[in-house]
Amino acid sequence: MPLKMQIANSFDQPVWRRWLEDLPETVTRFPEEKLLQGGRNQLFRCDFENQDLVVKRFPNSDVWKKVAYRICDSKAKRSYLHTQRLNQAGLHSPEPVAWVESWEGQWLKESFYVCFYVPFDHEARQLHQPHLPQRIEKARLLGQSLAKMHRAEILHLDLTPGNLLYRPVQNSGWEIQIVDNNRMRFGPVPRRAAVTSLAQADLPDDLLPSLLSTYAECVRTPFEELEQAFCRRRQSYALKWRIKNATRPWRRKIGL
Repeated sequence: MPLKMQIANSFDQPVWRRWLEDLPETVTRFPEEKLLQGGRNQLFRCDFENQDLVVKRFPNSDVWKKVAYRICDSKAKRSYLHTQRLNQAGLHSPEPVAWVESWEGQWLKESFYVCFYVPFDHEARQLHQPHLPQRIEKARLLGQSLAKMHRAEILHLDLTPGNLLYRPVQNSGWEIQIVDNNRMRFGPVPRRAAVTSLAQADLPDDLLPSLLSTYAECVRTPFEELEQAFCRRRQSYALKWRIKNATRPWRRKIGL
């Protein structure tokens, strides 16, 4: 089965290349305890050459997606390239190792993204817990990170709480590891899109002043203007998600 791949320079060695070439077959034999996340895409944690890794498998069985990936980059390739872009901008995401594509003739069958496993303390959704330590500091850190991302002309289109991982860092408090990076846009970030990112993070009401004031200060915009825009966008974004969740079962059936 034809394969395409790209390996980070520090791992471009015969032993790693052989392992990656065997990945489409190897992943089918991973024991159940290695599965971190099931569903449409699978996330596995594994060890190779004494490295703690995550392998994300993107199946590609829908006909229209097979046609689309004749033109567009696969999710695995985008995950690799976008993560590189994030890290180069001074943000944090687990170091990418490789992407692999498995093809059947002219059609993409599945793709794999491999990166390091990074231990973390909690996801951003845990900020809804009122007794979580340092909640205000963590909300401010998120505001700083989003501002830095947008100033670097990076727009993450799937910045949900489960994709924002808080990790303790010795002598410097916390850092946010950003994951699930296959959906991004690059270029100047419009105000509406920036405010949508802030709404996607889904922070509780008591942390919004810390998030918004920090973001406003970093991008040098009036806090009152940002707050008003955020309140409007938050309402429409919540409606969008209610519709999306209600229609999810039939959209999955037709491959959307």
